Amino acid sequence: MLPVVSRRAVRSVCLATWCVCCITFGLAQDQGRNYVNAQMPWHNAVLDSQGKLLAWYHPEKNLGYDQVLRLTWDFLEHKVPLDTEKGTNLKIYLTFPIYQEKSLQGVEYQHNPASFFAHMVDEVVNWYPYSGDKEAVGVVRDMLDYQLAHGMTPGDWDWAGVPFATSCAGDKDYGHCISDMPRSFYGGIETDKVAELGLGYITFYEMTGERRYLDVGLHCADALVKHVRPGDADHTPWPFRVDAHTGDVIAGEEFGGMVVAAVRLLDELIRLGVGDTSNYRKTRDLAWNWILAIQLTENPASGRWSGYYEDVPKDPLNVNDQSSMMTAYYILSRDDPGTLEPNPAPLRSWQTHVGYLLDRSRGLLGRGPFFGAWGIDEQQHPVVSIPGLSGASCCSRAGLSCRTAAWGAINAMYYEKTGDGSARENAFRSLNYTTYFMDWDGRFACCGLSHGSTYWFEDGYADAGRNLMWAMGAIPEFAPVGQNRLLRSSSVVQKVKYEDRAVEYNTFDDGGVAVLRLNFKPLRITAAGKSLSTRNDLEQPGYTLQALADGDYVVRIRHLGAKQVIVTGR
Repeated sequence: MLPVVSRRAVRSVCLATWCVCCITFGLAQDQGRNYVNAQMPWHNAVLDSQGKLLAWYHPEKNLGYDQVLRLTWDFLEHKVPLDTEKGTNLKIYLTFPIYQEKSLQGVEYQHNPASFFAHMVDEVVNWYPYSGDKEAVGVVRDMLDYQLAHGMTPGDWDWAGVPFATSCAGDKDYGHCISDMPRSFYGGIETDKVAELGLGYITFYEMTGERRYLDVGLHCADALVKHVRPGDADHTPWPFRVDAHTGDVIAGEEFGGMVVAAVRLLDELIRLGVGDTSNYRKTRDLAWNWILAIQLTENPASGRWSGYYEDVPKDPLNVNDQSSMMTAYYILSRDDPGTLEPNPAPLRSWQTHVGYLLDRSRGLLGRGPFFGAWGIDEQQHPVVSIPGLSGASCCSRAGLSCRTAAWGAINAMYYEKTGDGSARENAFRSLNYTTYFMDWDGRFACCGLSHGSTYWFEDGYADAGRNLMWAMGAIPEFAPVGQNRLLRSSSVVQKVKYEDRAVEYNTFDDGGVAVLRLNFKPLRITAAGKSLSTRNDLEQPGYTLQALADGDYVVRIRHLGAKQVIVTGR
């Protein structure tokens, strides 16, 4: 079995064109360097006039997040090599979770394809509309298709036709190397990954229109419905790890995992009106009410967000914030989060829930602050704590790129819903800090140099990347200055085209709300050829216009009864 915490073991830049006031440090001048911290030696720190952290790449143009995303996709599309050491001749990310710094070959370690691929779908459905990068869609398609060919449970098993969460490094077929079991054991799954990747397949169906992806998502939902249970303080609605062949719980893992992943999956199928929606609704309500009653109220399990990471054996005391931050994301991604509360509402409102989860992450896992930016670590074990560092035990004194970006994104979404200025500041600084985990060549570190295995595909490229996209959708002022970008759409975008002073996009649904940042003022916006009017709100179809100080515009569009939207300034 793998050890508990094995997963993730300043000179200011002065340029005349930059809108930053440089702060001089004698040591930095003498040595020619001044890093944010010693674990992240890839860039000198860039600070504003108050000495607070900015992104390292052209912050005066808001290009920091954009640069990280472009390096991310260039690396995945063009630089990831084929596996030659194991001889599979496959892209490294298909059979390894980590790559070596210089050769880029895989590192011998348990792979985590289901969560990695699910998070890549979350990213690409935002990155493609933002960039028009069709090659990125092909990369994710290859991942999902490989899982279908080499990583699904047999159709006659108790958990049939669902994705395996793990594989041994370099194995062409998934299904081995699940924690708590011998390497030779075949058939272990993690139920929350069934939900995460099931939703990923449904989302990719909406992006491509290919029914086969929807069918996979339906199989995952049906399996979850079949195996759901009421749950209590010691049992999540699904056991965390099970033998998919027999349905037996592995190593007593009755509690753990990302329960909200199943809620998101079932919500989407209910919205689409496909499958057994009656039972989907019952199961969804059971799972969400369990979260409200157990994890978001005062009781023995409150704050017990344990389980999720594939390489951590059973350990109920080892908690993390992956599931809690995604629960916050689910709340904030609703048009009206208040509809998630039962009637009458409990003592805590949705604002209090999210605020509590944000404070919990920083209190348990916070690193820093570094020039005003909080880094967030991954997991905490009370027995293995580091004095003065919030008791966090894994995995880096710098924090992690993925968890820091997630905390930043949830703060950004919280600001969008509430106007909480401190949340906006927290988002900005932590997202800026996230950029320092990326070097100039597209190598995206999970944890800085304090961790022996630095370059995890899931951490930087998938999880951190999707959170950078979510943050810009919530706060368009963080997006690049002087560019035209579709930052967010409530309906999956299937096609986008950028031209001079014009943006055209098509959505899966015949309605939705989109957020764009444009370098021109729209003269006409149409949905299926019919003109939309400016409005003060988006209660009805139309669009709102917000002028920014740099000459750009934030445009929010609601369309109904149409899939094609054209925005033109000519």
